[in-house]
Amino acid sequence: MRFSRYLVDALGSGLPDEEAEAETDAQDDDASTAAESEEPTADEDLADYVSRITDSRKAFKGKPLKAGTQAARAQWSKHRERLAALPDKERVDYAKWCAAEGKDVRLTASHVEFRGFMWTNFPHMARAYADAMRGRQQPQQINSPERQAA
Repeated sequence: MRFSRYLVDALGSGLPDEEAEAETDAQDDDASTAAESEEPTADEDLADYVSRITDSRKAFKGKPLKAGTQAARAQWSKHRERLAALPDKERVDYAKWCAAEGKDVRLTASHVEFRGFMWTNFPHMARAYADAMRGRQQPQQINSPERQAA
């Protein structure tokens, strides 16, 4: 249908009827809503992760991940578990950030990018999120007396 619109415009022989156009638009809307409501499969999530995130191993830091490697799967799996176990406060901030950045909240790579953004711009909040994920109730004080004594 889309091709026919372009062809008709190029040839200048008239437009398709508006009912058919409205029906096609409704089908496109239904298809996009269905695609958004479906959870990405593990393979889709891994493929997206590998295309957006670099290797975090010390010797390979910053290099692209290779999708078929065990190291890529291990790194992705670790980050996927973190995404699944987000504390409520971080989940709210993460969803707001994804909406502002146009990223999909369900994808693991989006959360890794969010964490990188937080560490770069708001390290105190990123530290609080990391502590909450580790189960610590209060953020650690950098200049606390206990740390100076040690």
